[in-house]
Amino acid sequence: MPYPFLDTTNDFSPINDLKAVTPSDATDLPNGVSRGLLFTTVGNVSFDTAAGTTVTIPVNSSWFGAVIYIRAKRIRATGTTSTGIFACY
Repeated sequence: MPYPFLDTTNDFSPINDLKAVTPSDATDLPNGVSRGLLFTTVGNVSFDTAAGTTVTIPVNSSWFGAVIYIRAKRIRATGTTSTGIFACY
């Protein structure tokens, strides 16, 4: 089920679920827009925000184990070199 509170800007309540992500240039995240992302390897991650902007960011090891509050609707294969990406809902 998609996350129903897309317009919530200060929702730092606990994460209810994690889903492993398979990057795709054509397919949105199967459970809808994420509340955040969790990374387990370094590299770049290219994603589409909830608003539809495509962004590529570098992931470093200091992010491991922390939820980064990014509302992403798609993790793109093109531009993503990091593996071990989880969408948080």
